[in-house]
Amino acid sequence: MGFLVEAIANIAPYIYATCGLLALFQLYRTWQVRAERRRAVFSLERDKALDDLYRIFLSALLMLVAMGFTYFASTTLRDAMIAVESSSVPSSADGSSTSPNSSFSDLLPTPTFTPEQPTATPAPTRIAISTPVPDNQEEDTQPEPAPTPEPLPVSPALCPDGRAVILSPGNGAIVRGIVPIVGTAQHDQFKFYKLEHAPGGSNQSFSYFDGAESPVVGGLLGNLNSSAMANGTYVIQVVVVDTTGNYPEPCRVTVTVQN
Repeated sequence: MGFLVEAIANIAPYIYATCGLLALFQLYRTWQVRAERRRAVFSLERDKALDDLYRIFLSALLMLVAMGFTYFASTTLRDAMIAVESSSVPSSADGSSTSPNSSFSDLLPTPTFTPEQPTATPAPTRIAISTPVPDNQEEDTQPEPAPTPEPLPVSPALCPDGRAVILSPGNGAIVRGIVPIVGTAQHDQFKFYKLEHAPGGSNQSFSYFDGAESPVVGGLLGNLNSSAMANGTYVIQVVVVDTTGNYPEPCRVTVTVQN
């Protein structure tokens, strides 16, 4: 049904043009038949002319019906089908349908694969080497103060798939206020991407906070309003969904919110 409506909408101008030409021809035929009827001498000729007028009237009525149906299919019916397709929600992997009132983040289907999570590169270990004391010098009996720990360096996110990448912020970053999320979200069959966050170290589901229906390469993906979030560690991920409802492995980064 959708293919038929789309085809009618694409050829609607040609249908209007054809009906217009037929209407001009029927007007010319009407003029001819009326002239023949006036010139007719016998009743048989007048009846034939009257039958021709009826056929012309029926043809005009059919053209009006065709033009009206074409207009209805290419405007009202097509817009209604587009609205239904845009509001339709894909079913989850276990076969249960998702409610139409679900949020944008619930449109993501359950993944059908479980790729191996990459191993994060461990932070370098600081090794303290004591300085030897000469024999002729007494050792200081006072213990040296403990060195102030330096903050862990911020490393870029480890993204298993180059189609979903977060460039900024990096792993271990401390954020506050409005945080821009910079990266890449693209796919050969791209449909949309979304940004989500979840408390770090918990089994809670991710919550949607931004996204778009246009691919981005090395640019601004969205903004995270950390002012509305409690202080703590959070995991941010970008998910790129294709036209079939599947998606590559998301890219995740762990940040600390300190408002």
